[in-house]
Amino acid sequence: MFSAINPLLKTVIKKVDVECEQDGSLLIKSLKRFLGEDVHLCGSCAILDRRIANPFYQIGARIMRSEPRFMRDRFLDQEYGEAWLKGFALMMKGIEKYGIRIPFTPAGPFEIVWNFTYSCNLRCKHCYEDAGFHRPELTTDQAFTTIDKLSKIANIGLPALSFSGGEPLIRKDFFEVAAYAKKKIPYISIATNGTLLTKDNVKKLKEVGVDYVEISLDGASKEVHDSFRRVPGCFEKTMEGIRNCVDENLDTCIAATAHKENLDEIPKIIELAQDLGARFMHFNYVPTGRAKKHVELDLSPKERLSLLEIMGRKIVSLYLRAKEEEQRTGKTSIKTDRFFSTCPQFASVVKRLAKEGGHDFTVSAHYAAKKGVENVANFLGGCGTGRLYVGLEPNGDVKPCVFFPTNENTILGNILEDDFEHIWDNNALLWKLRTREKLESYEINGQTIGCGNCEDKYICGGCRARAYGYFNGNLNAPDIGCIDNEELWKKATKSFPT
Repeated sequence: MFSAINPLLKTVIKKVDVECEQDGSLLIKSLKRFLGEDVHLCGSCAILDRRIANPFYQIGARIMRSEPRFMRDRFLDQEYGEAWLKGFALMMKGIEKYGIRIPFTPAGPFEIVWNFTYSCNLRCKHCYEDAGFHRPELTTDQAFTTIDKLSKIANIGLPALSFSGGEPLIRKDFFEVAAYAKKKIPYISIATNGTLLTKDNVKKLKEVGVDYVEISLDGASKEVHDSFRRVPGCFEKTMEGIRNCVDENLDTCIAATAHKENLDEIPKIIELAQDLGARFMHFNYVPTGRAKKHVELDLSPKERLSLLEIMGRKIVSLYLRAKEEEQRTGKTSIKTDRFFSTCPQFASVVKRLAKEGGHDFTVSAHYAAKKGVENVANFLGGCGTGRLYVGLEPNGDVKPCVFFPTNENTILGNILEDDFEHIWDNNALLWKLRTREKLESYEINGQTIGCGNCEDKYICGGCRARAYGYFNGNLNAPDIGCIDNEELWKKATKSFPT
């Protein structure tokens, strides 16, 4: 599709992708200048900016239908502008390296989820890491070295790093490592079970510069939450941790893994998040780690669709309210980035619900429906495994996604032992994940189903970790959690325990 223009785009970006002794990265400096920041450039860089970079950004903004004011708000005026700038630079270098692809592949990940430790104080049924058993982990010094490497990815650096686990707050050096990471990487977050979010620990998170806290809550009642997390009394501690974060004005998200034992609780958790002013994240149930032993808990396609529609209607409502207010007053105070899902089908659901109301937008790659974002979200293309982000194990092993099992087929290399950029550019497994044209379809009962036959495969693509788990390592197999693949779900789940 883009074969005719890709050589030209690569040539243009290569001319501005230079490191000047006086100015540093012209790619980033020219973008700031395009957005209106008063940036000084040396004579030669100023010429490249005027003749090449600025016209290129003008054309690109029109193609992406991104308003300059929106871009300025994102890249310059807001607290996380540096992360957006790095992400944009990785997009430009991705075009320089690989050309425009659908879905798009940047020159490095926008985010890395770092399972910082195998240790945990809970014993959750669905734990993808099977945490709690002691295994070798990176030392503090090795963690610092890891951060140094991540901060130099593609000569741009990683925009966002998320600490996960296990329970990351169990490691005694967490705050030391997080503070070091914040000096090198602009956006730092933590995913935690919340039980260790005391007032003192939350203040420390704020002090070291953690930008976002995601807290797991699998039930709106202690009976449901504790039975799934399998430690009595953890519900009260988690709720206290959530409130401590909200009270400290940390950007807080309540995250719930939806399954058959808590499906009725999810609307109550969503309501709780709204009442507290927190975000809500729905996590897909993926049959890996301990969850493989409880595969019967996975939602049916109808159950999953019902949940995604509940969330989708909220997003559509927020988007339309924000759009109406902006048209009336010129700006909006309504926050639309409140509801997220790791389920790639969420994009298709929101797209359909919006279309039913006469509107054309969707969400993708965990982006909320915001004016100016929806076009980029379509371009980014749903499941970002091995394309927009990767997972990092406690021992430094790199995987396409934390929801993939850890074995010789899924480990791409080690952050300390291997060159990350070489892995990103050349690993065959990553390129398999980035190629939607090879997704498979099946003939069942006279109809063709499967992700390969889906018109939304470029904005969704299905969860590749679920395909891997259900189809014995087949990355191109369908995600049988999708309503369009319900016949495959029925066939696959006949052997489920009852």
